[in-house]
Amino acid sequence: MLAITRLKPSDSISVDSAAISALFRTHGAVIAEDILMRRVVELTDGITSLDATALEKASALDADRLRTLAALAKDTGLITLAQSLGAVVQALAADNRMALPALWERVKRIGDRSLVMLWDLPQLRM
Repeated sequence: MLAITRLKPSDSISVDSAAISALFRTHGAVIAEDILMRRVVELTDGITSLDATALEKASALDADRLRTLAALAKDTGLITLAQSLGAVVQALAADNRMALPALWERVKRIGDRSLVMLWDLPQLRM
């Protein structure tokens, strides 16, 4: 008997709009958008550079850099992205080489979807 399994990820993306609203209240629209853009660039650059490392060897991922990116994602209101980055850190700490590739793919998938949700927030004029 032949069994075919199709995996269809169904991650629910959580963006903390209150954190983003607080950023806008504190700094005003122009400065808040600049801060948000810098954070997004740092997140995308960080994930992209780690992705090149992960392609070579998943265990070569830098846990400190992942923690920094997770904190940045959390501060930006990208809750699900922060959690998925944290899961990669936990897998690295446990030396779980079986889980790392799947968790890393989840980070990339959630990162893309989180940024789409971020751009759809009404506070942003872009």
